[in-house]
Amino acid sequence: MKKQFIAVEGPIGVGKSSLAHKLSQTYKYYEEKEIITENPFLSDFYEDISKWSFQTEMFFLCNRYKQFQDLALIENGIVSDYHIYKNKIFANNTLTDTEYNKFSRIYDILTEDLEMPNVIIFLDADLATLKSRIALRNRSFEHQIADDYLLNLKRDYNAYYESLKHDGERVIRIDTTHLDFMKYENDYNYILELVKPLIGGHEHE
Repeated sequence: MKKQFIAVEGPIGVGKSSLAHKLSQTYKYYEEKEIITENPFLSDFYEDISKWSFQTEMFFLCNRYKQFQDLALIENGIVSDYHIYKNKIFANNTLTDTEYNKFSRIYDILTEDLEMPNVIIFLDADLATLKSRIALRNRSFEHQIADDYLLNLKRDYNAYYESLKHDGERVIRIDTTHLDFMKYENDYNYILELVKPLIGGHEHE
């Protein structure tokens, strides 16, 4: 039986890492964490997106590619706080058409033989909530994120969700605007009940 490979996705600040961590504990799955702060271009990127976008996106792509390669060695279930496809979503919002064309071809070559998530949980929230959560975690390089950038990511993530849903993939979208699953157990249990039909199995007591 193919192992369970869950990816939690959504725009910046929506709570992907927090939910992935809780799900990994609930199901006793391996937790895959996205590399963020190690990207040496990130601070420059948010100061001048057009200048630093290609370097930033390529760094993320190469690191995520290596991480997904290594996940092939994991025999147990996996919960990841990202899907490597997010590279194309972000790149589409930051690169020129020429750059994106090159980037997309590299992405396709790198990912053609990777094992991909078979369950994707999309989290969403309204703009005010995203901004509040971003401010709360207080990463210095995120202070300059523009509202339009977040709104474009929300739009593109929803489009990706709809395309996967249309193709019959195991996906779910959860609006977390009025949920705090880290603080309130009832909120987490609500999410758990929503995703159980996709994940299957039984969580560990």
